[in-house]
Amino acid sequence: MRSPLPPGSAMDAKRLMKWDRHFGAYRSAVTKPTIEGWIDQFDDADRDLAARLLDVVEFYGQAQVHAAYRQALGSLKGWNIAKVKRSGEWRFAAMSGSAGESGDSMLYQFRVANQLDGAKFHDLFITRSDLARQALGPDDTVVLLDDFSGTGRQVSQAWNNPETAFGELLAGVGRVCLVLVAATSRAIKKIRDETVLTVLPAHELTDGDNLFSARCTHFTEMEKKRVLRYCKRASKSNPKGFGDCGLVVVFQHRTPNNTIPIFHAEHDSWTGLFPRHD
Repeated sequence: MRSPLPPGSAMDAKRLMKWDRHFGAYRSAVTKPTIEGWIDQFDDADRDLAARLLDVVEFYGQAQVHAAYRQALGSLKGWNIAKVKRSGEWRFAAMSGSAGESGDSMLYQFRVANQLDGAKFHDLFITRSDLARQALGPDDTVVLLDDFSGTGRQVSQAWNNPETAFGELLAGVGRVCLVLVAATSRAIKKIRDETVLTVLPAHELTDGDNLFSARCTHFTEMEKKRVLRYCKRASKSNPKGFGDCGLVVVFQHRTPNNTIPIFHAEHDSWTGLFPRHD
């Protein structure tokens, strides 16, 4: 987790401009007025706390996503952009199984990041449903792509779902990797324990990235209680984010539901700065 400015730091034009530049690429417009409106939902005594929460947001824009995907592909032994120099056959697919989910947009970002968006590389990129027709074997590699995993539950369920037989479908493939921009240690462990996937996150989030964890030292226990009060207003069912992850992660294209709800909830009692839906 990023370090916030010290308590009592001025909430001046310079600080506001920094947030504006940092978050401006979000899919829904984040501007100085929307930032000020978000802070205005906090009591006067908690406005400084709200500002420090904005300081610690981990925002992954296009540059960070592309860097993560270049790093991941570069780490995979046997890959080469020239087909004659690759070890075995390679295929890339979105981890998500339904159109419109984050994996689809991430597949495109992966192609652009690694200069694989040309027509001559089209055959490398397939849908999950196409995997059965690829006749891949023990010398081949399948790379599945997504942006984030907070608990690992969705990946594990998809892999072990008897109706889709996803895991069985790839049983004969020599290497199956899951490339993520970021994931929690908890999610990585669950995926490794319950699947045969090789998990490759560019950024691993630990207990210290959970705002409500004792290992998060940027905020006092009293401040965490005050934050939780607002989070309960934003979401009664998941006040600490889905899976109690307590994260402050925001992607340019969407905010994970594992992030604390004061950043993304939208209803009559609260308006998040980074709504999950347009």
